[in-house]
Formats: sequence, structure tokens, C-alpha cells
Amino acid sequence: MKEGSVVANLATDLSLDVKTLNQRKMRLDIVANKKYLDVNKETGELYVVEKIDREYICNTKSSASCYLRLEVILENPLRIFNIEVEILDMNDNAPQFRRDAIHLDISEATPKGERFSLSNAVDPDVGTNSVKTYHLSENDFFNIEVQTGRDGTKFANLILKKSLDREQQAVHNLILTAVDGGTPARSGTARVIVHVLDTNDNAPSFENTHLSIKIMENSPIGSLVIDLNATDLDEGSNSDITYSYSLYTSEKTQETFKLNPATGEITVKGMLNYEDFKIYDMEVIATDKGTNSLSGQCTIKILIGDMNDNHPELSIKSFLTPVSENIDLNTVIAVVSVSDKDSGDNGVVDLHIPDNMPFKLRESSDNYYELVVSEPLDREKVPEYDITFTVTDRGSPPLSDNETMTLELLDVNDNVPQFPQSFYTIRVMENNAPEALLSSLTAFDPDLHENQYLVYFIIEKEIANTSMSMLFSINPENGNLYALKTFDYEIEKDFLFHIEARDSGSPPLSSNVTVHIIIVDQNDNAPVIVSPWRAQGSVVEEKIPRSTDKGSLVSKVIALDTDSVHNSRITYQFLQITDATLFSLDQYNGEIRTMRMFSYKDSRHHRLVVVAKDNGQPALSATVTIKLSTVETAMKAYSDMTEVPLEYDIFSDLNLYLVIGLGSVSFLLLITILVTIVIKCQKPKSSKTAPPCRNSVISERNSTIADSTLVSNDAYWYSLFLAETRKGKLVVRQPMPKGSRYIVSSIPRGTGLTDTSDSAPSTLQLLDVNDNVPQFPQSFYTIRVMENNAPGALLSSLTAFDPDLHENQNLVYFIIEKEIANTSMSMLFSINPENGNLYALKTFDYEIEKDFLFHIEARDSGSPPLSSNVTVHFIIVDQNDNAPVIVSPWRAHGSVVEEKIPRSTDKGSLVSKVIALDTDSVHNSRITYQFLQITDATLFSLDQYNGEIRTMRMFSYKDSRHHRLVVVAKDNGQPALSATVTIKLSTVETAMKAYSDMTEVPLEYDIFSDLNLYLVIGLGSVSFLLLITILVTIVIKCQKPKSSKTAPPCRNSVISERNSTIADSTLVSNDAYWYSLFLAETRKGKLVVRQPMPKGSRYIVSSIPRGTGLTDTSDSAPSTLQLSDGFFHTEALFLTFTSTCDVKIAMTACTDLPEEYGE
Repeated sequence: MKEGSVVANLATDLSLDVKTLNQRKMRLDIVANKKYLDVNKETGELYVVEKIDREYICNTKSSASCYLRLEVILENPLRIFNIEVEILDMNDNAPQFRRDAIHLDISEATPKGERFSLSNAVDPDVGTNSVKTYHLSENDFFNIEVQTGRDGTKFANLILKKSLDREQQAVHNLILTAVDGGTPARSGTARVIVHVLDTNDNAPSFENTHLSIKIMENSPIGSLVIDLNATDLDEGSNSDITYSYSLYTSEKTQETFKLNPATGEITVKGMLNYEDFKIYDMEVIATDKGTNSLSGQCTIKILIGDMNDNHPELSIKSFLTPVSENIDLNTVIAVVSVSDKDSGDNGVVDLHIPDNMPFKLRESSDNYYELVVSEPLDREKVPEYDITFTVTDRGSPPLSDNETMTLELLDVNDNVPQFPQSFYTIRVMENNAPEALLSSLTAFDPDLHENQYLVYFIIEKEIANTSMSMLFSINPENGNLYALKTFDYEIEKDFLFHIEARDSGSPPLSSNVTVHIIIVDQNDNAPVIVSPWRAQGSVVEEKIPRSTDKGSLVSKVIALDTDSVHNSRITYQFLQITDATLFSLDQYNGEIRTMRMFSYKDSRHHRLVVVAKDNGQPALSATVTIKLSTVETAMKAYSDMTEVPLEYDIFSDLNLYLVIGLGSVSFLLLITILVTIVIKCQKPKSSKTAPPCRNSVISERNSTIADSTLVSNDAYWYSLFLAETRKGKLVVRQPMPKGSRYIVSSIPRGTGLTDTSDSAPSTLQLLDVNDNVPQFPQSFYTIRVMENNAPGALLSSLTAFDPDLHENQNLVYFIIEKEIANTSMSMLFSINPENGNLYALKTFDYEIEKDFLFHIEARDSGSPPLSSNVTVHFIIVDQNDNAPVIVSPWRAHGSVVEEKIPRSTDKGSLVSKVIALDTDSVHNSRITYQFLQITDATLFSLDQYNGEIRTMRMFSYKDSRHHRLVVVAKDNGQPALSATVTIKLSTVETAMKAYSDMTEVPLEYDIFSDLNLYLVIGLGSVSFLLLITILVTIVIKCQKPKSSKTAPPCRNSVISERNSTIADSTLVSNDAYWYSLFLAETRKGKLVVRQPMPKGSRYIVSSIPRGTGLTDTSDSAPSTLQLSDGFFHTEALFLTFTSTCDVKIAMTACTDLPEEYGE
């Protein structure tokens, strides 16, 4: 009922007077409930105050009735009435299920007709308003049966009316509806979810039961072949499948392929090779894990695809080497076979050789090729060919193999000797010593062995009846060219002739070269004064008027020099002068002029000594003395001969400095020349060591003994032995190389030189003594090493050589200790004592240590041991390991520099200057500057070398007031290092003077006078002379004098094998050494000594009748020349012969003979 509705009239029902209800204070109390009802005291009506809910008041359904108990209380008199109001139910509540979803698990194997309880619905209403029935949504598998409980409650059972199949439908969703009996009826619903439980009623199955798969051979181990995916419609363990091979699968297949039992993946387990197996068959079984397991089968055929995995093979069946370089074309050099195990295109092979070779391949049969010569061969261009045979198949990608064979070419004499130049110009200083080595004219023959051995000849040519062989000689073995006489530039200025080089091939080939000998002048002629003419001695008298003007010509000195142009250049200067302020001398033309007019104080007589010096080194000079007298008559002496030179009124500071410098350098030059003369005049201290031995190669030719001299085709025998057959002795004439053997044969007197049938050979062997000190190839080693080197790095190998034998030859190396800044050299370097390898023990830094100088000693193992040392200069080479540092402009805040310049700055004005320093070496520390960023590139320029920033134009009103310049300074290293500075430039309107005072403007010299020029030239010339003199002094000082107190020096040049004969008035010989010793004057019957000879030496001279052969000694008249103590002077008369005889001379040098060969 609604609020305010009247339920009953209590006044009427209780027979109460309505009018007295207020007076009696009528009130209504509701027992144990809210105040749902109240009484109207005016009318006595009971009305509804609050909506009444029966289900709230009576919350149990045990009783069908529901009452609301009331008490009505009246006073005056007090009366209490108990009233019960029955609350009738109405259908205001719908049925409700306790859960919105009811879940049921039913096995698919459950038989139909099976019942399943469902939870019932609840309706708080009672009676017919409560749940009356249930309804189930329409489906094919279930229906319900409604039943009534003992308490009248309705509930429903779910009945299976058709068998379930989980594989067809795993879940059934049903709607259960509960309906009450009220009017109108109300209902409630719940979802019934039926889960069909699985049973193992489906076997695993493959999508395809027969599979054919192709896989390439050489597939990597573990690569996937196929992923078998068998399906089982069951679920859970019933659908878990394991895979396995059936018994029909071979063991080879199972070893080659791996089957994953859990996933069904088949992967490669072993190596697949198409050439071994092409097809693999297998059967795979899929089994589920149900209680009663079911299985399915799949048959797989795996086809192996061929890959290009076999390299082609080649085999050299035949190879012809070496071959002659003139081999015929198309000659077969090699036979090669090729093969490939692959199939198809992978097995088709091609053979080829490099394209740039003079060979080609020719197919002879299947897979057989011949290598033939296709072009002419030249051993001198290519001495051997590395022929690479490359075989390639046609697979993708193609595979190849190669084999290299070396074809050697044999030499034939097909190349003429070649000189490095076609024309040789050789400069020889005049006054040269006879037999001086002029040059080595060595030709090259690219052939081998005897085809390469060259012999050199001078092609004869006569100049002024003089043969070239009388002026020059050439060593036939090495091409060394010698002068046979002293040349004079003033007589002979040059020679032109040819030299031929001939090889030893068969037939021999030859070529020649033109040689131009130029005689270079020495300053050996002093200047000669030709003007003024000297009538009486060297004094010249001249007279000039006393009124001579300034600049007038007084006299002119002219000197001539017959030397070459350079040496004959004459300069003049005063050696003595009475008044230096009165006369001047032009140093180039020799003109003497007045520097001012004569005054009454000047003397009437003047004495001028002029020296004329040539331009040689050292300079030669001549002097002339001029006695000058002044006369009162108006003489004009020589005033018209030349023009008056310009007048210099001012003697500037520059002139003064130049004169001082010229004088200082001249004084130093004079001192140096004097020191050089003193050093040169000192006699070198003689050495007490033995005379040096002959170092030339020992000849293999035979020597025979004549009556009283050794006659041989080998000049070296003369220098070793002296044969005295009458006394039966063989005397050693000079030290001989150790370990050598000499076979000496004696023959009867009077037999021919070649007749050795009755000879008695004897062997002479020399034993070694420790008489040679170890020798380094160089006396000074310079070793450069990069800084930041690794410790233990090999620096160099300093190996010495000792010509001795055995233990006398074994060398040990040491570092001679030397301390630098308290650091021993052994702490910085180490040397291997056995092989001389030098190592660094630390890392060097160029900025700390730039070089080291120390000595290495090599000591042999002889008794006593001998040693020598060598100087090692160790230079640290700089690396670019230091970046430039900006030192200007100074940066106060970080790397930003603020500068201000006036806006009115002119074009080219200095804005700023960036200066950077680098501590690396000169090369790496060379700094260049460039803009990295610039606001306006048209406004500022940067000098890349000095870092000056200047304006390129004036500022305009459009230009910004602030500019940002970023300058980078890079060094010159590799890689370059750099530093940057940022300059923030602001322009101001005030007239600022930016950097204008930083540099001074250099003084400008408008006039560079002639006097300055001459002084500079003189200073430079004298400085150059001083430098040359110092260098000559150093060279002279460093030369070690060769002297010996025990024996005279041995002759070191090769003695000619040819004979010397005396013609009518001169000694004609092919041996230059004879010319230097003797001069034969056969017409006068004299033999003249031309140069000093060693004392104690013997010279056996045989005279032969003119016209006989040189080898005919049967009628010779031998004479022996004995030199007493001391030396003969040049041109001394030595021996007298008849004018009708020739002379044959056998000579022995530097020999101390036994007493038998004394007086």
C-alpha cells in the first residue's frame, strides 16, 4: 500500500469517541519493528506511514501468515489495546539463482538418460508467488525434469538425451529459467555450462601420409628437413604425441637423420653426400599418450640434391723444365688432366692459365690438355714462369682448384753487354798522380754464366801520334779506368775514345761506349801583371797633376791568368797605400781613381802596392808597386778613359757593419789556412805493425823457374816468391794469405816454359795466426727509431767480420759502458753477444731524449784476443703525439675570447693573431691555421701560416655588430692533431686602435748602393772560402796516415801479366807500373829511375837483342839491381846498357831479402 493509505478506523472498531482521542492522548506503538503505521487522532483512522515489505518483516517462509503487532494506549482512563495487522504477500520478487553460471563436467562416454542435479532458484515470496517451474533453453542433447521437495520447493534435474562427442562440441551453453506462480509471473535465469570431458577415442593422423622431400647435399648438421605435425582430436594426455621411426627405416637413414620424438622435427644428423646416397626412405609413427594409446604412420622419401661441393681435380701428367729460352713455338711443355666428381653442370670443368703468359692450352682428348709455347721466350725479361693451372667447374657458385708449376729458362747468349750510359763524361783534376783510378765503367750483361762474364778493352785511337793505351789503361776484369800519366789542363783539355765490353759467350757479343775525359783545371798558375808596364823591376812610376778632380782616373792595373775561367777571375785590392782617403781601387777592373781633390797638406809622393788575386783555391796573386808623384802643371791623366763613378757622401751604418763582418771572416779564413798548413806539414807517425798484405785474388796459373829469375804469366808470383835455382831455394818475398796453397814446379834449365814433363811438384800450406782485428763494415752507424717504441724491439744488427779462422774468427759483442744523466747504456740498450743484434730496453720519448752516442766492441776468441769498436749514433724519430696548444689570444673564460674593434676599421687591418705551439719535432710542429666557423666569409681573412686575422673590406651598415670566429690550429703530423679557439668579435663606434701597435713597420731602404753590394759579395765569398777551408782541414785531420817502420809499403795494385820491352828512346809496355819506376834510354844505354823505390829491393834486368821475341831469353844478359838503404831520387841514373839491347825486368816490391841476396 502507498504511504497515507487508511488501513482501518480504530475509533469505530474500538468504539471510541473520536472527540476524546486528543484529550486521552491516544498513541500507537509498534512492537519490535519500525513505525510503519500511525493513527489519526482527529478521525481515529489507522494509516500507512512507511511502505511495508512483508519479506523484510517476515524473512522466513516457515509460516504462510505474517503479522504486525501494535499497541494503542489511551489515558484518562488508561486503556491498552493489542492489535495484530496481517501483512498479505504480493508477487514483488522474481526467482533468483545463487550463481549466474552453473558448470558441469560430463564425460563424452556418459550414456544417454544420465541425470545431473542443478542448483534451484530462490523466491522470497510465498505461496503461489514462489517458484512454480523451470524451463531449459532448446538444445539437442539435454532436457530437464522439475521435481518438488518435501517443503514444496521446486528443483530441476538435467537429463542427457543424446551421447556427447567432445571432438564435435566440447562445451554446451544452456539457459535455465525459473518461473514463479504470481500474477503477473516473474522469472530468473542462470547459465548452465556443460564441459564435455575427453576420452582417448581418436588416433593421431598426418595431413599427408606419403611425403617426398628434396634436400641439398652438404646441408649443415642440425638443419631442418621437415617438421612433421601429426594431429590428435583428443585433448590433454590423449593428444600428446610422440614420434619414432618404424622398424622399416634403415639404420643408415636413422644415423643420417635425427627425429625429435617430441616435436616431430627431422634434422640432418650426418653428412649428406649426393655421390654416396641419393635417396633415403623412412617411416615415422606418431603415438598418443592416452591410456589405450593410438598411433598413425607417415612414409617419407628424402631426395638428395647435388651441390657443387666437389672441387675439380687436376693432375700434371708431364712437365718439361728447364727449357732453353729459344725454344720453338708450339712445343709441348706440359700435359694436364682434369676431373670433377659432381654431376650435371657441377661436373663440367674448364682449364685455363693466366692471360699474360706466352703459353696456351690445347685440348688433346677428353679432359686432357697440352700446354704449348705460343710466343717467343726471353730469359732476360722473365727468368722463370710460375704457371698456375686453374680448373673451374660450371656450378653455382663455381669451385676451382689450381696448381702452380715453375718453368725455368736456360740462357743463350742473345744479349750484348749494356753500359748504363751511352756516353761517359769523366772529369780528372790536372796534375793527377799516374795510375790514379778515374772511373769504373761497368757494363751489364743480362745473360748467365760464361755468357755474362765480360772483358773490357780500350779501342785504339791515336791523338798527336800518341795511342790511347799510352795515356789510359783499363782493368779487363772490372772495367776500372786508370790514367797512365799526369795531365796538364793548359796543354790537354780533353780526350775522346771508346771502350769495348765483350762477353765470353759462343759466339761472343760486344758493345762499346764513348768516354769523354775532361781535364779539370787547378789553380796552378799565378796572375801576371801586364799593365802598367814595368820597366824597372816591379816599381811603376806615374805622374798626375795636383789639380786633378775627384773621381779622376789615376792608373789601371791589368793582370792575366792562364788558368780556366773560374780560376782566372782576377780581383784587385790595395796591399799598401800612403793615404787611404785619397785613392780608391775598383776590385773588378783595377781602376785607381781619386776619392777627393788634393789639398796643400797632402804629400807630393804616394806609394801604392796593388795585389791581383785569382779566384782559385787557394788563391794565387801577383803585386805591382806604383810610385805616384803629383806635379803642379795641369795634367789630365787618364781622365777621359772612363766615366766618373757616382759619389757616395754618406758612409752608412750598413757599410760599416759589412766592412766589420768582411774583416772578421777574412781573419778567421787566414787563421784556418795557417792551421791547415801546419797540420799538412806534420809528419805522420810511422806504424810499427807489419806491412799490409796483398789483397788481390791468387792466380791459379803455373810459374816456372829460369836461370836467375822467375819467369811467369802471372805477375802475382813475382810479388810472392823469388826463385834461386842455382842455390836451390825458394824465398818468400812478402806476407802471404793464410790457408793458401801454392804448387811450385821445378824444370831443367834450358827447357821451354811450357814443358813440365819432368817437374817435381811440392805443396806449400800456410797456418792461421790471430793477426787480424775484427772489422765492422762501417766505422759509424746511424740508427733511427720511432719514439714510443715497444721495449725489446730489434734496432739493428751490427755484425763485424774477422778474416782469421776457427777460434780466431769467433766474435763476441759488448756495449762499452757510458753514463748519460746517471743512466748506463746497458739500462737503455742490450746487444746479443753472439750475433750483434741491438735491442731497446725501454720506450723512448723524443720530447725527453733525442739521441744517444755510444760504442760497440767486437772481440775475437784468439790468444791474445783482438778487438775493435764502432760508434753508434742512436736517433729518436719524432711521432706526432702532442697536439698544438693555443697560447694567444689568452682565454680568460673557457675557450671563448672576446675582442672589440672599431667599426671604421680599414681594409687589411689586423683584427687578432692566433699563436699555437707544438712540442713535437720541427716537421710535426709546423702549424697551419684555418677557419672552422665564420659568420661572414667575405669580411675576414686568416693567414694560414702566421695566424693573423685581417679585414678583407670595410664594415658596412648591413654587417652584423657581432661576429663569431672559430679558428683551428693543425700541426703537420700524420694523422694531424689540432686545437681550436673561439673569438667573439664585436664592433664599436668609438675609434679604437686594435692591435696597431703590436708590430713595428720595418725600415724602408730606398737605395742599395754599389758599395753595399760589393761588401755583401765579398763577405759571402770569404765566408764560403772559410767554410771550404774548414772542411778540408777536417778531412785532412781525419785521414789516418799509412806508415810502417818494419818494412816499406807494398804495392797494392794488380801487377800486369804482360812483358815490358825497351824501344829506341822510351819504355813501351802495357803495364803502367813500369813507366812509374823506370825510363829506358836505349840509345844512350841508360835505365833511369823515375820515382823513389823501396830500399833493399832487387830488380833483375835482362837485356835482349833488338828484334828478338819477348819470350826468347836464351841470349839475354841478366843483371841484378840492388837498392841500398834509402831511396833514389827521380831521374837518377840507374844502370847503363848497350844501345842495341832491349830490357826485360822482373821486379820485387817491399821485400826484406835473406842474406844470400845481400851484397
